[in-house]
Amino acid sequence: MIGRVLLPAMLLALGVATPAAAQDGGACAERFPEVDWIRVEAPVDVYAAGVPEGHAARYSGEITGAVTQINSYYGEFDATVCLFDRASGLDTTPYVSGSNRLHAMLFTDEALLVIATENVGLTGSAAAFGLAQVAMWQFSGGAGFPEPQASTISQFFRSEVRSREAMDHAEAKAANFYGPEVVTVWSAGTQQTLMMWDPSLGRSAANLGATGPAAAAASPASTHTADLVRYGMAEDGDAFLTAPDAAVWTDLEARWRNALTTELMGTDEPTTTWRAGLAIAIGIVVLAVVAATLGFISKRRGKQRPDTPEPIPGFFDGSSSSPS
Repeated sequence: MIGRVLLPAMLLALGVATPAAAQDGGACAERFPEVDWIRVEAPVDVYAAGVPEGHAARYSGEITGAVTQINSYYGEFDATVCLFDRASGLDTTPYVSGSNRLHAMLFTDEALLVIATENVGLTGSAAAFGLAQVAMWQFSGGAGFPEPQASTISQFFRSEVRSREAMDHAEAKAANFYGPEVVTVWSAGTQQTLMMWDPSLGRSAANLGATGPAAAAASPASTHTADLVRYGMAEDGDAFLTAPDAAVWTDLEARWRNALTTELMGTDEPTTTWRAGLAIAIGIVVLAVVAATLGFISKRRGKQRPDTPEPIPGFFDGSSSSPS
C-alpha cells in the first residue's frame, strides 16, 4: 500500500522537477525571462538562447580557453554569460534606443555578460574581453582596476582568443611610426559597472585619452595594444597585471615604443625629420597657388576693354519728325 502511494508521488515529483531544471537559465533567465535558456558547458555559467548547437560548442571552447588563461593570472572568478541569437525573441528594448542595437553588454558588478551571437567569429573574443573585466573587478574586491589599464589587459585576452599575436605586433609597429613619445595617462579612470560595445568594431567603454594605447584600447580599429601587454610580460614578468601602478605602465609604454621604433627604423630616435620635409612641400604648393592666383588677377585687371565701333551714321539722330 505504501509503495503504491510513494511511487506516483515520486513520479510526480520527478515530472515537476525535470522541466524546471531544463528551463533553469540562472541569471540569464532572471534578466530575460521571455526566452528559453539552455546551459552550455564551460568553467563559468554560460547559457544560450536560440543559438545553434554547433555554434554553442564553438563558444564553449573559446570561453573555456579564455577562462583558463584568466584564471592563471587572477584566480577563479564567478560570471554568467548569456549568448543569444536575435531570432530567439529576446527583448533588448530596455537597453537600447532608436536605431541602436544591443551587441555586447557587461554588468561588471553583477558579473553578467550578454552577447548577441550574430558575428560567429567574434563572439568568443568578446566573451574573453568581458570575462577579463569581471575577473579584474573581483580580484580588486570590487574597487575596479584603473583605466585604461583594465581595457588594455582585456584586449590582450581578447587577442589571445583570436590568435592575433603576429598581427598585433605588426599593427603596433605601424601605429608607432612617428615616434616613441609616451602619451598615455594610465590612471585616468576606473572600470565601469555597465559597459556596452560592438565586438565587430572593438571595445569602447572607457573612452579615455585621444592618443596612445588608451585611445587604441577604445578604438574600433584593432586590438594591437595587446602587444604592449605581451612586451611587458616578456621583459618584466606578469606582476604588472595584478599590481596596477601608473608609473610602472608609463615606464613600460616608453620602453615598448622605443623597442618598436628601433625594430622598425633601426633607431629609437623619433622620426621627426619628416615634419620639416612636409612643411617645405606644403610651403612650395602654397606659394605656387598664391603666385598663380595673383597672376590670374593681374591678367584680368590689365586686360583692356575692346574698342567700341563708331555708331552707324544717322542711327542716333534726333527724333524723327511726325508725319504731316
